[in-house]
Amino acid sequence: MKIKKICCEDARNLDIVHVLAKLGHYPSKTTVKEAWFLSPLRSETQASFHVSYRNNRWYDFGLGKGGNCLDLIIALKQCSITEALQFLANDQQLSFTDIKKPSLSFHKQISKKEKEGINILCVQELSNFQLLRYAKKRGIPRELIRELTSEVHFELHGKPYYAIGLQNRRGGYELRNAFYKASSSPKSYSYFQQDGNGLIITEGLFDYLSLALLDPELFFTHDHIILNSLSFIQEIIKGFDGYNDPILLCLDHDPAGDRMTSYLLEHFAQAIDLRYRFYPHKDLNEKLCHVRRENTL
Repeated sequence: MKIKKICCEDARNLDIVHVLAKLGHYPSKTTVKEAWFLSPLRSETQASFHVSYRNNRWYDFGLGKGGNCLDLIIALKQCSITEALQFLANDQQLSFTDIKKPSLSFHKQISKKEKEGINILCVQELSNFQLLRYAKKRGIPRELIRELTSEVHFELHGKPYYAIGLQNRRGGYELRNAFYKASSSPKSYSYFQQDGNGLIITEGLFDYLSLALLDPELFFTHDHIILNSLSFIQEIIKGFDGYNDPILLCLDHDPAGDRMTSYLLEHFAQAIDLRYRFYPHKDLNEKLCHVRRENTL
């Protein structure tokens, strides 16, 4: 196989937000000018890794260091410049052409006309083939994804896009497609009340949907909070007093999820850690995808 090459200048100018998305890191908060991430370089519970859309530069406030995209890969992989360039050019990882293709590009200069952030154009029944294919890849069948989410068309920096959308309690939308993970304002957690026997807390849209397939009886007999960001945990615990029944925790198996689960177990007697149900997988969606692969063998 012929290995593509990329020069240092091109590597430095690659879109940092999109490269992070390719590596599985998504913003906790976005504005017109910037994005905030949980640091990919260390463990933390509050997002302090900053990316400027205008300058296409990152800065980790916890480490006190930053730079361009090439610097980031060197820091992430603890590798040399040559190895970082090979990584970025590798077709099976992050080819330069793939990074230039995406539905989003943030590092260009933003004009006054474009300084509007995410603008929702319309919300409709999910029917887009690409979005349905993406949901299927995540293990979610057409019938379920269409019943519990919407197809959201929106504008970002003056350009039109579309995504699977889950509405939060304040009217904003969590937006997901194969290339992009973000939310429209106002950002908040999602809450679905079914007058159930208790409350289930998951971190994200696909964990919520995965639970409906892994344990439908549990799913349809409980209320649900989808955090959309761990930063909303202090806001949701104000409503815990309204639940005498168990509060079932399905947060991720990662350092942030571990710390948050421990905190809730310590402070709320009705909290129960349900993560053993998808161990050793990181989250419910990873468990679902594993089960589906096993069933097709």
